[in-house]
Amino acid sequence: MSKNFQEDCALYWQSMLRSDPEQIFGSEVKRLLNRNWGDRVPQPGYVGHNYKPGGLIFVSMNPGGGPNKGLGEEDKKQYEALQRLRDCKPAEATKRFHELSSLLHDIMQEWKIFKVFVAPVLEYSSATFSEVAYLNLLKWRTTKSSGLRTLYKLSWHDHTQKQIELLRPSTVVAIGTGAGTSFRLFYTNNIRFNAIPRVIGNNIGQPGRDALAEIEKWFERSR
Repeated sequence: MSKNFQEDCALYWQSMLRSDPEQIFGSEVKRLLNRNWGDRVPQPGYVGHNYKPGGLIFVSMNPGGGPNKGLGEEDKKQYEALQRLRDCKPAEATKRFHELSSLLHDIMQEWKIFKVFVAPVLEYSSATFSEVAYLNLLKWRTTKSSGLRTLYKLSWHDHTQKQIELLRPSTVVAIGTGAGTSFRLFYTNNIRFNAIPRVIGNNIGQPGRDALAEIEKWFERSR
């Protein structure tokens, strides 16, 4: 990741962390979880240290509920890193962004969603996790996982579109058909794209395995 690109990402991630969800979502803000202080910390996403514009990115719906009402030990570590980036001076943003990326690089690889959906794609592409990015289309946890089209739309126009423009991906893999449909509703650029259906609980069924098989063929053809 070049110095200028990392700085651009860091400052934009910082701006998202400083945003007010009530200003973004208006009356729809009631759909966001508000169990405790952690639910109001947005999670802008992960960009690997070695990601280059034009690379592979993953997109999913929004952060899961998390253990202990979103205050599990890993959640707290994320919140602390996110708050350090949010609260630092602009001159320190790149350093704090690097720290956040390092933390997410380590903990995300232990998540079930990573092992089931991300790891196979990385294997097929011969990419490491440090070479890709992973974004949530919606940065906040929600009370329900359905009926979120308005939230996706508002998120897209407020900040997610700018994230995609910064990353300029050539390949996008959506985790979940809902995430795939929402992404393609707003982003119609000519890219290599596929969505991997998932079963509740971050499990995979035959449609998901079929999608992974198609993604494997992509990378075989490009070798």
